[in-house]
Amino acid sequence: MLNRNWQQENIGLRSVAHLRDCYEMFYNSDGSYGGILKKESANDVTLSSISSHANPVGLLYFNKDGYSVYCKKYKEYWDWVAQRNVTRYTQNQQHGKNYDAKNMMHVFRLLMMAQEIALEQRINVRRTDREFLLAIKRGYFEYEDLLERAKAIQLKLPGLFEQSGLSPTPDIPRINDLLINIRMAYYQ
Repeated sequence: MLNRNWQQENIGLRSVAHLRDCYEMFYNSDGSYGGILKKESANDVTLSSISSHANPVGLLYFNKDGYSVYCKKYKEYWDWVAQRNVTRYTQNQQHGKNYDAKNMMHVFRLLMMAQEIALEQRINVRRTDREFLLAIKRGYFEYEDLLERAKAIQLKLPGLFEQSGLSPTPDIPRINDLLINIRMAYYQ
């Protein structure tokens, strides 16, 4: 269209039978066609009434499903921008490491808690590695280094759990008994 100096308003589209989202294109500068789009914000193409004697100048494929997915993701991104935690975003920009430091801190906290569960068979809420976690949150580490560390812990976990002596499945009757006893004590 650019090479021929054609305006989209002078294009006519007609559906190609049995080809989803595929259209024959026709051109006429007299304004008799409806154009590809009625308005710039349109989410679909415009079909025109075209004489059976008219010769197509090309084919147009409009990936409507792909375009819809793109529009949805575009909207979700701008919704996220509008609702994001500005302080957190600013902190991530200040440390300049190009990752979400708070999220990365939680990744390490969870990985190390999993490791502790396998080794000690308990959950340590008060963290002995607090300073390390806060250093991650402040952006003291490079992203690639953190990925390597996280991968190393992740690779060790299956072996640790195999050696832990912990049951691979929960004891459902014991859990149910505990739940019943807690509820009975609460409601008395």
